[in-house]
Amino acid sequence: MPSKVIVSKLIQDIISWNIRSSTELVERTFETLETLTKKSASINDLVLNTTHVISEVIKVRPTSAMLINCSRDILAVLNKVVGERLKLDESKTAILNKLMELRQKITDDIERIATIGANRIVSGDKIMTSAYSRTVMKIFEKALEQNKKFEVYITESRPGDDGKIVASELGKLGLKVTLILDSAMRYFMKYVTKVFLGAEAVAANGAVISKVGSSLMALIAHEARVRVFIAASTLKFNYETVFGELVKIPHAPEETILPKEVKQKIGELVKTEIPILDVIPPEYVDAIITEYGVIAPQAIPLLMRDVLRAWPLQATDVYVVIDRILKAINNG
Repeated sequence: MPSKVIVSKLIQDIISWNIRSSTELVERTFETLETLTKKSASINDLVLNTTHVISEVIKVRPTSAMLINCSRDILAVLNKVVGERLKLDESKTAILNKLMELRQKITDDIERIATIGANRIVSGDKIMTSAYSRTVMKIFEKALEQNKKFEVYITESRPGDDGKIVASELGKLGLKVTLILDSAMRYFMKYVTKVFLGAEAVAANGAVISKVGSSLMALIAHEARVRVFIAASTLKFNYETVFGELVKIPHAPEETILPKEVKQKIGELVKTEIPILDVIPPEYVDAIITEYGVIAPQAIPLLMRDVLRAWPLQATDVYVVIDRILKAINNG
């Protein structure tokens, strides 16, 4: 299969929301990079394939901090490959090893966060959540392994109806699950003891970017004095926000909620806005569960400093690195 077709399929799955969680997005990107790395017939091919995949995926999912942070690490290896003029086999091995290393870190982080998060659940809890989060699902699994008896309310989580998938998977685990309308979360919050949510990114001020509807849930929980826990690896820290950059929220295609035949019936002048994500203010978040432990949103800048081991924080723009690598091979 030609590389353009492989990349195009990945991009289409992202746009159409066939790839739901941020972790799944990164895993699928890794799979594509692995396939194209093995197919590369020269260093030029390797560089062009790698930079093309990274730039195209970030373009359609610019909010995925995990994707951007992992891409920085991959590009650092690619930059070394070009700078040191490594042979093709050595270069492929270097990229594949980095992908394997990042996969292992993601797995280890989720396992650690799940253990910490499960310790926050007690028997009798009624937990509300939204959308599909690999990490939150793992927290629930861990809590069940600890023989804790609890219930979960899951919103339908439009667009994409992620909640139906979550309800099905949790039901198979033997957990009591109630699937509710997005618009009914305030009605059911009076029964809830805790809220657990995943994250697409965590900003420098402790704000959390998550699936649209999460911000409303956090607001309602805050009003009801229900604690809100965010499960997020430090790979999801958005270092760009330290420098004042705004997070651009992607929107789903109009057909997601308004098929063409319906649009024709209600009128062509009707406009749709379908943001996929929204932002939870830090004041509505009680704690963020990371692989380093449970921290307050206000402590995010300190943890960012510890992770990067630098102050002031420095995070090279991915596109700047790509441009530098492409210039290097063109001049070489």
